[in-house]
Amino acid sequence: MTAYAGLRLLVVGGGITGLAAAWEATGQGAEVLLVEASERFGGKLRTEHVDGLAIEAGPDSFVAYRPAALTLVRELGLGEEVVEVRGGRTVHLRTDGRLQPIPDGMGLVLPTKLGPFVRTPVLRWRHKARALLDLVLPRRLGASDVAIGDLLRARLGEGIVQRFADPMLGGIYGATVDELSLDAVLPILREHERTHRSLIIASLASGRAARAAAQSTSGSGGTTRGPSSPFRSLATGLGALPDRLVDALTERGADLRRHTRVDALTPDGEQTRVRLSDGTEHVVDGVVLAAGAAASADLVEPYAASAAAALRQVRHASTTVVTLAWPESAFATPPTTQGWLEAGDAPVSGVTISSAKWPGRAPAGVVLVRAFVPDRVGRLARGSDGEILDAVTRHVSGILGAHQPPTLTRVTRWVGVMPKYTVGHLDRVAAVDAGLAGQPSWTVAGSAQRGVGIPDCIADGRAAVSRVLGSRKATAAAASPTTATPTTTATPTTASPTITGRQPTPERTPA
Repeated sequence: MTAYAGLRLLVVGGGITGLAAAWEATGQGAEVLLVEASERFGGKLRTEHVDGLAIEAGPDSFVAYRPAALTLVRELGLGEEVVEVRGGRTVHLRTDGRLQPIPDGMGLVLPTKLGPFVRTPVLRWRHKARALLDLVLPRRLGASDVAIGDLLRARLGEGIVQRFADPMLGGIYGATVDELSLDAVLPILREHERTHRSLIIASLASGRAARAAAQSTSGSGGTTRGPSSPFRSLATGLGALPDRLVDALTERGADLRRHTRVDALTPDGEQTRVRLSDGTEHVVDGVVLAAGAAASADLVEPYAASAAAALRQVRHASTTVVTLAWPESAFATPPTTQGWLEAGDAPVSGVTISSAKWPGRAPAGVVLVRAFVPDRVGRLARGSDGEILDAVTRHVSGILGAHQPPTLTRVTRWVGVMPKYTVGHLDRVAAVDAGLAGQPSWTVAGSAQRGVGIPDCIADGRAAVSRVLGSRKATAAAASPTTATPTTTATPTTASPTITGRQPTPERTPA
C-alpha cells in the first residue's frame, strides 16, 4: 500500500505503541522518524534469557480476543511462535490464608454459571447471600461515571468487591476498584444494568449465549476443545515482538533513534518543525506522541494548553516485578498451580508460576516464579529492592513450601508508568482530543488514553497514523501534486540526516 507515500511522520516513543505506529505508517508508504529517549526500544516488553530461563520484566501475555496483537505478530512472521497457556493447571485466589480455585465460569467480577458460584469456598455464605440480592434490587446507575467499586458494592456487596473484583481488576489496572472508572474500564456493566436490571442475570444470560454459540459451532462441523485461556504469548518471550519490529522497521528504512528526545514541536502551516536533542531539525506532516502522558503534555503545552492539562490529570501507579527461580528439589511437592491472586492482606498482589503457565519458560526441573508488588500493597512497595525481595521470597516460599533460598532473583521496578483509569477518564481523553483540534496533525496514543493492554496499545498506535496523516494526504496532494516538500532542515552547526523513502508492505490485514 502507498496511501501515505510522500508524507513524513514523527513518532515520539519507542514502546509497543510507537513501534506499531511506525509499522503502520511505513506499511502505507510514509517516511518515519522514531525517537526514543531511553537506551532501548520496546518499553515494558523486555525478556532476559539466562541459564535457559526466559525472564519477563514486564507483561508476559496478551489476550487473543482483541485481535490487534495477533494480527501484528502474524504480519511480522511470528505466527508460529505464538503459545497458549498450558492446560491441566489451576489458577487460584488466596483467601483466608488458603489457595482456592477460581470457580468455573467466573469472569472478572461476575459469574456466568450459578452453580460453581454458589459452591465456591472463596466467598462465605453471607457474601453469597448478599450478592444474590442483586437479583431483586432496582437499577442504581445515573448518567454520570462512577467507580466500579461503588456499583458492585451497592448491587453485590463487599464480598464480591474484596474477593473477586479488586484482586482481578487491580492487577490489570494498577488501582483499586474504588478508583477505577466504570465507563472506561467495564462499560458492559452499565449495559447489563440497563438491559437486565440485575448484573447477575445479565452475566448468566451472556454465559448461556456463549456456551450455546460454542455448541452450535461444534455441531456445524467446528472443533470445540472446551474452555481455554484467552491469553497468548511468544515462545521465547514477549521481548521478541519489539525486537522483530525494530529489525523489520530498519529493513523498511525507518529512522530509529535511541537516546534522543524531542526538544520542541513548532507548527509550520500544515506541517510541524521538530527540534531533537541530537541537534537536528526536521519537517514532518504528522506527529504521534506515544511517550507517555507527562512527556506528551510537555510537548503540546505551548500550542494546546488544555490538552496538556488533561494529560497531566491522568494518574499513574508504580509496581515492582520480583522474579525467583528454584530447582524442583527445593519443594517437598513441586507447585501444581499456575499462580494466584491475593484477596486479602499480603506483600504481593499476585503470583505467576511461569514455568507451569507457559511452555519453554524454564528448563525441566526448574520452577520460575513472578510476583507483583504494586503501590496498593502499602509501605513495602516504597521499600528498597532488598526489603521487597526478602518479603516476597518469605511469602512465596511459605505458600509453596520451598525449603531453600531461590537460586536466581530479579527485581524490576516500574515507577509511575501504569496509567490509572480513574473516574472521569473518558472525559479526560475527550479533553485531550478537543485540545488538539487546533493541531490536527498531532495526536496522543498509548496506554494513558485508550487501553492498557498490549492489543489496545497496538491498535491505538496504528489508528493514530490515520488520525494525523489521513487529512494531510488530501491537503498535501492539493497543495503540491508534483513537488515534494523537503524532508529536513539543518541547524546552523549540524547537518541533518534525510529521512529516506520506505517500501510499502505487500499485504496487510487491518488491525
